[in-house]
Amino acid sequence: MNVINKFLSGCVNDATSEVNISVNENDAQYINSMFASFNKSLPNLRILPKYRRNQIWTVKSQYLDFEGEIQISRHKTMVLLISEPEELSEDVSFVRVCPLSPFVDMASPCDLVCNDAALVGFPFIVETWNEQPMLIEILERFVGDFSCEIHESHEELSEDQQNFREIEISNARYLNHSIIAYTNEMERAENFSFSVDFVSDSKVRTIHMPKMNEKSPKLVPLAGHAEYAIAARSGNILTDNDCIEIDSAEVPFHIEVRKKNKEYILTIIPKLEVKLSRNGKIFDCHFNDERIVYSGLKQGIYDIETPLTSKKITIRLK
Repeated sequence: MNVINKFLSGCVNDATSEVNISVNENDAQYINSMFASFNKSLPNLRILPKYRRNQIWTVKSQYLDFEGEIQISRHKTMVLLISEPEELSEDVSFVRVCPLSPFVDMASPCDLVCNDAALVGFPFIVETWNEQPMLIEILERFVGDFSCEIHESHEELSEDQQNFREIEISNARYLNHSIIAYTNEMERAENFSFSVDFVSDSKVRTIHMPKMNEKSPKLVPLAGHAEYAIAARSGNILTDNDCIEIDSAEVPFHIEVRKKNKEYILTIIPKLEVKLSRNGKIFDCHFNDERIVYSGLKQGIYDIETPLTSKKITIRLK
């Protein structure tokens, strides 16, 4: 197998320093590290750029999908946005992208290649044959602008080039899975009033609240990491005052989540030093001697930080 394809398909252990894979006098591990350590200086913008066509972004190396599963990428990824964002719901949008590949040796005569290393730190192929939809929420860092015209072409490929494209298309499932998981969850979400994914130390719990104000709420089979809210098991009629409660031995506080009028209320008990943020935005709270309350929250992923633990705590409201 071609050494580049062997690397991309995961047949080479990144930790094995004895294996030398030459690509333009640099090994593939070095090229992969350029993705991982990308730190191109950008202006210090007070407002992040809006997502739009012809932008290059890095993609998160792992993300929590809408089905409550953590997805991990085999390789670092950059993408070129080739469409304007489109809304799937009030708080969820997607965009169409083409992944970028540093392996320009695998380019065909019809491939779109940027040989200017100044833009992202190395030459790259725009994989126009690997167009994918993905949720905007898994984009990570804005890199720069790159304008190009994409045209369909029919060409003869070598066996290595054909294998390269098949591997890259397979690896890009990491991107489009974000859309697939969202679609699957939206179909199942009709059975619930709302749900919460709680992640601590890479362990995921998904808790569902059945439909409110129904004498016999419908309980559907759940995945292994999912459960129903305790109130749902009692057989009582659920109202807007019922909440999803989260306790964990690894987290030094109790969490309650309610949903009222399409907005979420997050309560943390007891009152302690804590910070709630989303994409860098820190949220204000109300508090008393016993608790902290964040109100008016929208659907999405939030990070909870406290000096009382070094563990990363993430919560998705959906």
